Amino acid sequence: MKWFLGLVVVLNLLAALYGSLKQHVPVDIHAQEISPAQLKTLPADWQPPEASGARVVLASAPVASAPVAASAPATGADAVAVRKIKASPAPAASAAASASKAAPAKPVASKPAAAVAPTARAAPAICYSWGGLDDKLLARVKGGLPALKLEPAQISSSAAESTRGSGRFWVHYPPLATRAETQTLSSELKGKGFDNYVVQNDSESKGGLSLGLFGREDGARALADRVKAAGFDKVQVDAKGQKAKSTTLTFSALQAGQVTALQALQKRLTPGIALRSSNCQ
Repeated sequence: MKWFLGLVVVLNLLAALYGSLKQHVPVDIHAQEISPAQLKTLPADWQPPEASGARVVLASAPVASAPVAASAPATGADAVAVRKIKASPAPAASAAASASKAAPAKPVASKPAAAVAPTARAAPAICYSWGGLDDKLLARVKGGLPALKLEPAQISSSAAESTRGSGRFWVHYPPLATRAETQTLSSELKGKGFDNYVVQNDSESKGGLSLGLFGREDGARALADRVKAAGFDKVQVDAKGQKAKSTTLTFSALQAGQVTALQALQKRLTPGIALRSSNCQ
């Protein structure tokens, strides 16, 4: 019995070996022709997918159930279709490439410009005026200004004239066009009882008539009113005094050190005439 079972096993092994070594009958590929309309052409830049175990469907046409012999050469339209299939990239790679082309480029966020550091505010300009200075004081002040080392544009001056009253009031008649007219007017005034004389000094009133000098204004006004009542309406009353010239110096765009030096100079030269802050223009 044992030898019989061993014989059966040996025969089965020989049959299996014969079946594996027997060559399959070649199959005619023309018997499995596929319509060209059912073929799908893949893009030219298709690449086979990486080895990940996934299977890619190459065509939607039904596949023949009979195997195709590897040794059977493909001819005609079949060979062209096979070459297109081999050269075509995978649909997944083509779709990814198309998506990358169609996707709009993301705008690159521009970096904000570096904030400009705020500049330090310049110190406000300081301006002073020094005056009024008569001719004597002005010469003294100008002698001390070089020590301040100021620019010429930082110093300016303005002069004004004033009349210093002497407490006396003068009644007079302004000059006429000619000396003859003045002499006639003088005679007429004297005829009305108003003593007068012709002004001979080199003043603005030269050629006019002086009717009197009073220590009080009301006395001078009373005489002027009587002269006007007599028909001489151009008579005048002026406060008698001397004209004086006064100069004011203006210092602009001073720095802190220059201000300190200027204040020290003022205290030394004119203690009674202080510096006054002024608007810088």
